Amino acid sequence: MLSIATFNLYNLGAKASPTRLVRLGIIVTRDLGGPDILAVQEITAVDRALPGGAVPADASYQALIAAILQAGGPHYVFREIPPLANQDGGMTGANIRVGLLFNPATVNFTDRGNAGPEDSVGIRFSHRQPSLTINPGRITPAHPAFAGDNQCHWAPSRKTLAAEFEVQGQRLFVIVCHFKSMRSTTRREEDYAKKQRHAQAEIVHGFAADLLACDPQAAIVVLGDLNDGLGSKTLKLLKGDSFHNLLEEMPRGQGYTRRHGGQPQTLDHILVSPVLRRGAVVRVPHVNSNAAHGEPDPASDHDPVVAVLPKWVYSAPL
Repeated sequence: MLSIATFNLYNLGAKASPTRLVRLGIIVTRDLGGPDILAVQEITAVDRALPGGAVPADASYQALIAAILQAGGPHYVFREIPPLANQDGGMTGANIRVGLLFNPATVNFTDRGNAGPEDSVGIRFSHRQPSLTINPGRITPAHPAFAGDNQCHWAPSRKTLAAEFEVQGQRLFVIVCHFKSMRSTTRREEDYAKKQRHAQAEIVHGFAADLLACDPQAAIVVLGDLNDGLGSKTLKLLKGDSFHNLLEEMPRGQGYTRRHGGQPQTLDHILVSPVLRRGAVVRVPHVNSNAAHGEPDPASDHDPVVAVLPKWVYSAPL
């Protein structure tokens, strides 16, 4: 069995208050059960960029990892590809990005290559199995759907991170997403943002579908803050005919992950390939969305989503 979760951390940086970090450590440890793999969104870094323009967030990850360890959770390590300064959207100057925490005692991660923020990950096919050309790597970061396009009225957005793990001798692909924000001031802006999310969903689905074309038994998880709800066109494009959204199996009214104006929304999702669907169990601890409105220094404005996945076997073991 493998546990995997997604959590939007609401612009979390190294200078977050001790109280907030303590609460996050408790959520990951107690409410999520210290998942083997934790996909995160909205990790921030405001420090000076490296010579190439990238802005790493090592201190932010280490602050979170220390808080989890202090709460009795696993001693995680992290992987990310730092974005170029002010090129991934979100709060001005925060340089938010997606990343991965994982427990090296339960899953293995082999770094491959040294990808930069503008490098695109590919798929290599060998011994009847797909693998990533770089690990981790970004999926088409220069595509207008992610890099922005003035003609389409698309702003730069978070890039999607693909990673390859080994779990008990089996390969697992994890794709972490944070699609274009729903935030808009006019109906026209809302429409532009929807179309950008649709394009992002098509790109990510295409990459995941290519992995499945190489091996129909490939174990693939696509997860993150997709900024769209169940039944939306974004989710339909991302799922296609091959992937299943685990939140669709939750009882009606329980799968929400955020509140806007007091109304529940399901924005954070975990999708799996066919080999992982049977026996998978998902839950949403409502640790943030049901908190008192206006609570000072909230842990996040999103709830995490955690899934326990069944043991799977590839057609050709590693």
